[in-house]
Amino acid sequence: MTADNAQPKSAKSGVVAMARRAFRKASSWWLEVRDRPGVQRSLKIIQYTLFAAIVVYLAYKLTNVGWGEVFGSLPTSPWFYLFFALRFLALPISELAIYELLWSVPLVRHFSVFIRKRVYNFAIMGYSGEAFLTMWARRRLNISDKTIIVGVKDNNLISAFTSNSATVILIIFLALTGGLKAGLDAFPGAGLLFTLAFISASTLAIAVMTFREKLIALPKGVMPRLLGVHSARQVLIITLHAAMYSSALPGAPVVAWFTFIALQLVLSRIPFLPNQDIVYLGAAITLSPIVGAPEAAVAGMLVAEAGLSQLINVILFVATAHHARTSLRPAE
Repeated sequence: MTADNAQPKSAKSGVVAMARRAFRKASSWWLEVRDRPGVQRSLKIIQYTLFAAIVVYLAYKLTNVGWGEVFGSLPTSPWFYLFFALRFLALPISELAIYELLWSVPLVRHFSVFIRKRVYNFAIMGYSGEAFLTMWARRRLNISDKTIIVGVKDNNLISAFTSNSATVILIIFLALTGGLKAGLDAFPGAGLLFTLAFISASTLAIAVMTFREKLIALPKGVMPRLLGVHSARQVLIITLHAAMYSSALPGAPVVAWFTFIALQLVLSRIPFLPNQDIVYLGAAITLSPIVGAPEAAVAGMLVAEAGLSQLINVILFVATAHHARTSLRPAE
């Protein structure tokens, strides 16, 4: 190899090394800052203040529409509830298959663990489900702590990559079809939220792809399989979500439902967001004008979705409470 050919390669390697160091330094700094007691308290105050503001706004909005009209406009199509159930189950079913692959242990009889994990993430706080799964696996599975933690970490990175990619693709699609403007005009700050979500989603997706060899410690051949499962799940969930809305209000344009779904994906990019379903309901109800249906009908559909989510979350949280016990893993 000549000196001329070696120089660009060396320069490129230097840039990649610098980027990796910067990424590690930024990650370490954030973890150190986030774990400080004062920062933890501040984050919780911000989270629950935002949540309370959304609940107050939601109550005000539904009161203006009319509670009687809203409840009188709940979806009557059985397809709405079937699509809702399938969308709910898509995540725990796919994660069951994923963690069987990552941990090389049969987990079918522990399916309810992944139900509880979903409840933690959507009803309590984002990423609290991962903390629960890690603690449960350390207590109940006969595998090393390193295998458990690395599996959870790698799965989250790949999940974040596919979720961020889906967010970017959907935002671009809406921008090209003219459906994005409705989302940007939905509520004050929506434009900034969509912009930040697009930038952060693009950046994180690129970062995972660029540094995957340093960030992800999966055996050869496992990463493509996980990417396939996550990508298929994203497509399935988006399709079921759009079908669920279309079954409730069949006359509405499909692009409108993709705007709703994009809003949910954008909100899901906010880390540690308390009760994603309620936050999404409060934001999505502002998109009613783009549907071309009575506001009460749109509100009824969204209330039914959020109400079902909360009811099922409570029932399943109680039904899976035995997984929260602190007994150690069985001796083998």
